Amino acid sequence: MSAWRADLVAAGRAPTLWQALVGWIANPGFALACHHRAAHWAVGQGRLGRAVALVLERRMIATFGCHLSAQAHIGPGVRFPHPVGIVVGEGVVIGAGATLYQQVTLGRRTRDAADYPCLGDCVVVYCGATLLGRVAIADGGVVGAQRLVIAREP
Repeated sequence: MSAWRADLVAAGRAPTLWQALVGWIANPGFALACHHRAAHWAVGQGRLGRAVALVLERRMIATFGCHLSAQAHIGPGVRFPHPVGIVVGEGVVIGAGATLYQQVTLGRRTRDAADYPCLGDCVVVYCGATLLGRVAIADGGVVGAQRLVIAREP
């Protein structure tokens, strides 16, 4: 199943074109996932693709108040139940079936470090949680609301 179809099913819709249209209109989390999928694809398509990815990233910020880097790897079936204020940095890896609630931040620990969080499959990150640096959350893991998880210095 393609990532797009898995996202649609995760949004509670049947994988049909009609349900995709309904999901796009009625489910902002599905629309956000679609924006990211398009930007992630475009960033690997040369100079024009990178420009399209940048436009899509800016659209995500303006429309949803979320910044999902086009370079982030987000697995199929992702859910954004309340897509407001989510920040996902460029090196983040999110497994299949993950759920991110509002105000979640996944990014690097310091400006100079290039280490990003890695979330396994079916991970749930509740509202307001912040994960910084080389943090690994195993498959099925849960990060509670308003938690701050910072990787130790190497």
